[in-house]
Amino acid sequence: MDVLWMIYNALIADPYIKEKASGRIKFYDFPGTGDVTAPYIIIDPLDVPLPKDFADDTWLTYDCLFQIEVWSKNRMATNELSGQIRNVMWNLGFHQGTGVDEWDKDTGIFRDARRYRGKFYRDDLDIL
Repeated sequence: MDVLWMIYNALIADPYIKEKASGRIKFYDFPGTGDVTAPYIIIDPLDVPLPKDFADDTWLTYDCLFQIEVWSKNRMATNELSGQIRNVMWNLGFHQGTGVDEWDKDTGIFRDARRYRGKFYRDDLDIL
């Protein structure tokens, strides 16, 4: 299971997110501050998937932690995109945790970074 691609594909499939950030949804790749002329979304895995929920000496689920950041020069655009991302992540089975809401005075960039945790059953188990 590639959770990073699952998140990416869900974000680009959302009509609102696609309209506002098409071509600027990245992972492992932060834009230069001078490149932020329109909203960017950055997906950042914060940990490797961790084995959880055991039965008969076998782990059953992956516990995943991601941070998704929205960068833009418009505070309302940043807030609205972050809210829509929360909805998409909820539909994928993630719950929002802590985050950061900040503005860089020197660049004029608003940054909303939210952490999401989700748990997914392994797809490689033969369960009868």
